[in-house]
Amino acid sequence: MAISTRPAALFGGLLASLALAWAGAATAAQGPDGYRSAEFGMSSEEVMAHLDSDGVADVEIRQTEDDDLIIDGELQVDGEPETDLRYVFPAGSDRLALVVAFHPNVEDYAIVKARLEAEYGQPWEAEMAEWWFEQLKAGMPQEPDSLAVWGGDGSQGRERGRFVRLWSFEDYLSVEYLDTRLFP
Repeated sequence: MAISTRPAALFGGLLASLALAWAGAATAAQGPDGYRSAEFGMSSEEVMAHLDSDGVADVEIRQTEDDDLIIDGELQVDGEPETDLRYVFPAGSDRLALVVAFHPNVEDYAIVKARLEAEYGQPWEAEMAEWWFEQLKAGMPQEPDSLAVWGGDGSQGRERGRFVRLWSFEDYLSVEYLDTRLFP
């Protein structure tokens, strides 16, 4: 399985930026709950029970040096772009906090963005995404080409701190479904 850990290395210092960025953000139609049937806060066993019905195959489970539990898999659904998946359960917790979908074909950008807009509405205002882009790109091993961000409106306590970020790079796309409240 060809999953890169480049975006996964960004979590530590970026979470503070995520929390600060939330205050002035425009909102999406509906906040993210997770990825497909894997919802934020589910245990690794609960997520594993849903992978087959979600079309996720070639599943591998491992612990990182930082003691995060990682479940990697490949989305194998007809008519959908090639996608490698990473489900992340932070150290000290068995609760799903992050799903990263890697799309190795940059040409899938329009398809992926249209699907996200259909599910979450329009991304945050361009100024907010640009502010985030400038804050986060310096700490990345490879500079991204663009960023689009969706998030819950915070009107319900369960949505605050939940985001979807679509990053485009020269040779791949990364979609991060993130609940910042579940990181210790």
